[in-house]
Amino acid sequence: MLSRLRPYRSFWLICVVAIVVDIATKLLVVRHIPFGTYFSQDLSRPPIMLFERLWIVHVGNKGAAWGLGAEHDVRPFLILLALAVLALVWRWRKQLLRELQGGQLAFGLFVGGTLGNVRDRLFGDHVIDFIDVHLPFYRFPAFNVADSCICVGVGLYIIMSYRHDRLLREAIVSHGGEDPPAGT
Repeated sequence: MLSRLRPYRSFWLICVVAIVVDIATKLLVVRHIPFGTYFSQDLSRPPIMLFERLWIVHVGNKGAAWGLGAEHDVRPFLILLALAVLALVWRWRKQLLRELQGGQLAFGLFVGGTLGNVRDRLFGDHVIDFIDVHLPFYRFPAFNVADSCICVGVGLYIIMSYRHDRLLREAIVSHGGEDPPAGT
C-alpha cells in the first residue's frame, strides 16, 4: 500500500502542512483573541491591526463561503459535499495530480484546506475565520488559512490546466503540419 502512495509524496506533504498551519493559526486565534472581535469600534474586543488594510479578528462562519446558508444548519450538507468532492479528487487522482506539472501542489493545498474546514465543522458549530482584508472600497469577508489554501489550490489548477491544454494544442499543431489556430 505504501508503494502505491509514494508517487504522491508532495501531495501528502503539502496537504499535511496546510492542515497543521490551519489548525495552529486557529488555535492561536481562539486562545488570544476574544470571539466576536470584528469591528474596531468595540473597545472591549478590538481586532489586531497588522496593517491599515489587514486585521486579525475572531469570528465564526456557520455557512459556506461568505456566510451563505448561515441562517440554517447547513453543516451536515457542507461536510457531505466536502467529503464527496474529496472522494472524487481521490478517484481521479492519477489524471488530476500526475498529468499536470504542479498538480500535486494545487491539490495538496485544496485537500488540506478542505479538511481544515471540515475539521471545524465536525468538532465545532462554525468555521473559525480571522483574516480580515480591507480593500479601498470593500471590506472582504473574514477568512482563514484553509480558505486561502482552497482558493490558491483551485486557482493554480485552473492556470495549470489552461497552460497544459495550450501546450498540448501547440504540440498537436506542430506535429500534424497544420497551420496554428487563428489568434495564437
